[in-house]
Amino acid sequence: MRAFARVALVLPLATVACVSSEIGNPPGGGGAGASATGAGGTTMGGTGTSGSGGASGAAGAPAGGGMPENTSFASGVRVHLQRTYGAPKLVSFGLPVPPGAVKNASDVRFSVSGAATTASVKALLAEHDANGAPIGVRALLVQLPATILAGDSADVDVTWSGGAGAAASGAMTLFASADVSADAPEVVPTATRSITSMGGTNLLVASTPVMRTLFTGHEPRVLATFPDGYLAATGLLGHQVTDGAAAAPDSAGLSFLSDQVKRFGASAMYAEDYPVNPDSIVDPVVNYEGWLYDRCATFLTFYTHTGDARFLRHAYRSCSYYASKIVLAGANAGTFSGKPDPDSKYSHLRGLYAYYALTGDESALAAGQAIAALWLQDDTFVGPYRMGHLRGVDKLWTERLLGTSLEGLYYGHRLTGDVQYLAAFKQMLDTATRHITGDAAALASINPGVGPFPPQNCFIHSALQHDEGAATDPWCSIWMSELTIDSLLQYQAQTKDPRVDEIFVRLVRFLRDVGSQYVVADVEGDSFLNPKSCYDPTAGNVRRLSPLYGSGLDAAQMRHNFGLSDDVEHCTDATALTAAGIRALVRQGKFADNPIGPFASEGESFVALHHEFAACAKQTFADWTRPHRDPATWTSADLARGLADPAKFVSDNLIGYPKYVSTPQRKLSWWFNMSMLQFGLLADAGVKIPALQPGRIQPAGCK
Repeated sequence: MRAFARVALVLPLATVACVSSEIGNPPGGGGAGASATGAGGTTMGGTGTSGSGGASGAAGAPAGGGMPENTSFASGVRVHLQRTYGAPKLVSFGLPVPPGAVKNASDVRFSVSGAATTASVKALLAEHDANGAPIGVRALLVQLPATILAGDSADVDVTWSGGAGAAASGAMTLFASADVSADAPEVVPTATRSITSMGGTNLLVASTPVMRTLFTGHEPRVLATFPDGYLAATGLLGHQVTDGAAAAPDSAGLSFLSDQVKRFGASAMYAEDYPVNPDSIVDPVVNYEGWLYDRCATFLTFYTHTGDARFLRHAYRSCSYYASKIVLAGANAGTFSGKPDPDSKYSHLRGLYAYYALTGDESALAAGQAIAALWLQDDTFVGPYRMGHLRGVDKLWTERLLGTSLEGLYYGHRLTGDVQYLAAFKQMLDTATRHITGDAAALASINPGVGPFPPQNCFIHSALQHDEGAATDPWCSIWMSELTIDSLLQYQAQTKDPRVDEIFVRLVRFLRDVGSQYVVADVEGDSFLNPKSCYDPTAGNVRRLSPLYGSGLDAAQMRHNFGLSDDVEHCTDATALTAAGIRALVRQGKFADNPIGPFASEGESFVALHHEFAACAKQTFADWTRPHRDPATWTSADLARGLADPAKFVSDNLIGYPKYVSTPQRKLSWWFNMSMLQFGLLADAGVKIPALQPGRIQPAGCK
């Protein structure tokens, strides 16, 4: 529940408004090789790619069941090894492999500088078929003698089969061994500042930096890093792409997201060009909320996208620390002990799964098993939903819990190979599908005694069940629904279940028709298709489309709007959902169907929606950028005002604080965890966004 009250605006559903210009044709709509342009010559849709099947549906999905295809690693990969701690006695690293590349760990071969070498190898994770049976290797644990390091580094060539350099089975050294890993404190340089005047020039003077330890995790003594694009090609973290791919012309309109990953990610680690003010640091142990929304997965995503080893090392420290805080036994098993009160929404498994694949850290396996078991045994949320209903009219039910529990069950299956987790996931999906697609009778059976709320393309429940209001208020939290994206996509890649596409299409319809409003100086209370204010990019407050924290339709088809102006903080999340919906519509072969208001097709309306949320996200990042916190930006004239009381002046102006602000800390993960999938999803759909074009819909009388 939010810390402030929300007031519902009950409004009739609006009819469509005027549109300033048409959105381009759908993927495949202009014939082979065609791409359509909107106003200003910007490509809004293109042909379907070879992976997506274009507008013809899901036939011919990419290799690996829907993950981005990259054939440059079809035969193997070169892994760079760099010593980071003490004289290591052993090189040990996890190696995720592309789907279908390795059937047996014993097939893999190794060489260093062209000379074959023998490695100890075992399968860490399996690839599974639609029924959960193992069909290959998902990740390997590789151990080599430290003598392969020439000085502090070496490159190891790994081929998936054939050649010399055998993979040997046998006992493996544990990650926890001092031969393999080391304690790794997360250390931040800090400094206090004052102002002095020298020869008529005012200067900031910093104290000697003091190193502050925030928490301690573990890192491998020898860091393994991968070629640009390799982790994205494995699909370990879903439809990822590199920053180079994100900057390509077809997606240049969204490249700001890639830029902001680097900026906000570095600031979140306090990795500035200057020692930060000690008062700027949020203690992640005392202030535990930063671990919500899976900080472990966030920084692994940052490394996958950028190739910056700073993000990888921070991820390893964060993931290992998080794993160490998961309770392994007793009544609270599977919960995060860093939060004093057990709270299952902190129990994330996606990041730990990826971390285990990259390191073989047995603490991640144990923590992941405990989290999976927590969700399997949960009888307050998962249990009732597996049986086809919510727990009760006054019992907590949120899309956040839906997303986190689906993730826990799905990755529980992939981590352990146990099909009971997959079976439970499928039962949850059965109910979720009826919840979002069912008729009134189906909704009455899923949530008896609540409403009656009509079917409306979302996981409809009440504000009381969401702990946000009355039992009579319909409630869907559309931005929370995006937390289901990764596990549903990974499950779809494994099983080809077509219901996943239908869920995403329905959610984007709700987002378009009910779950969003424009924000100018304040909330407008309108909707995407019927804006109250003109879009004017030169205005002081540029109109932004924002997802609603809560909204829904009552029995009279009246919208209850629980949105506030700060919902613009979730525009980035919304782009993940619209991208998933666009891809789903293309896979269904329905992109060019169903004219909606001013748009010639539903696909065009989805793409226009994506442009709006992306533009909102871009502005939101700008709102949280504070370049003047950098001490180097302060001139002598600027500092003159602070000579009378330097301490107060430095404090009031937040000099030495991080430049890119993600406060509260959990925001970093809700911004980026799912949104970074959009590049791969849109490429899969064949939709190009070389430049953003918000403001496609205008009220009558706008210029």
